[in-house]
Amino acid sequence: MTPAPSPPQPPAPAGPTNLMALAAFALSVLGTLVPPAALGGVVCGHLARRQIRHRRESGDSWALAGLILGYLLILLSLAGLLLFGGFVATMFGVMAFL
Repeated sequence: MTPAPSPPQPPAPAGPTNLMALAAFALSVLGTLVPPAALGGVVCGHLARRQIRHRRESGDSWALAGLILGYLLILLSLAGLLLFGGFVATMFGVMAFL
């Protein structure tokens, strides 16, 4: 006679939410108004993901969202600066011939 299979065990409860992950997301969202804050969101996001792996905490999705949003905002800020610089250089180039 074979023993009855045991019911599946529920997953181990995750630790508390990492506060650095929440800070990463908050800084990245703040980066929409204050662009340098997005850099803080990226730094906090990387630190949070490392802490989450070592401490077995939850909040990895918050950290990942902060990283994605932070990198996207930094990329858009740099693109805007390049476009602005190109417009300024073009205007001064056009003005030189007038």
